[in-house]
Amino acid sequence: MDNSSAANKAFIQPVHDTETYPPAILVSSHFDQNSFELAKYQQSSIYCPPTLIRASRKRQAEYFAGRFLANEAMTSLGISEFKLIADAKRCPQWPSSLVGSITHTDDYAACIVAEKSEVSAIGIDAQDILDDERAERLQSRIIDSAESRIIAQSSLSAGLGLSLCFSAKEAIYKALYPRIQQYFGFNAAKLHSIDADSCSLAFRFDPALWILHNERNLLHLRYQITKQRILTCLMLRTVQK
Repeated sequence: MDNSSAANKAFIQPVHDTETYPPAILVSSHFDQNSFELAKYQQSSIYCPPTLIRASRKRQAEYFAGRFLANEAMTSLGISEFKLIADAKRCPQWPSSLVGSITHTDDYAACIVAEKSEVSAIGIDAQDILDDERAERLQSRIIDSAESRIIAQSSLSAGLGLSLCFSAKEAIYKALYPRIQQYFGFNAAKLHSIDADSCSLAFRFDPALWILHNERNLLHLRYQITKQRILTCLMLRTVQK
């Protein structure tokens, strides 16, 4: 093992998951901000945007973790040494044959990629779980009263329910913005139902922005819950002609 590989292992240890969201590949890891150095970008041949040079170590570490995992995921699909840049809206510019999405918290990052021939849009988002007090303060910014009633009628706590809605709406934006190329806010996707048994959510998407050509213009997402955080994923399969 060379020095750069050993240094990266101390910082991040990717876990590859091909079973949770087939046919997509999910690569995730916790990471240690305290062991991060800016030199990792050059050592790992990962593009560092000029805006990050003067950023905080926290921001540098989060960005590196996401791109490092993206490299791992793309390599799993046969694409290596790809310079993953972002556009003016901070949207990653994936290889033409792939769709992908990146997310991170303060100490966790994940990337999901899939072949465009199989998946037309994909988005993931990780969030630390809000406590009920903070959820109450933030609720009006994220959901409306109808969505709040759906959460209240479920088996989820207020904090967990709002965390899932916030994360899911972020995942929806990440998946659909590259196709729509238009900003949309939290009110573009409205919570329609929660199925805690199957860990799934359904959202009605604004047909004025994009027609999904299904009943009630619904988007279906899956979620995972750990003690500290949640991960939501929207994946739209490519329509085979």
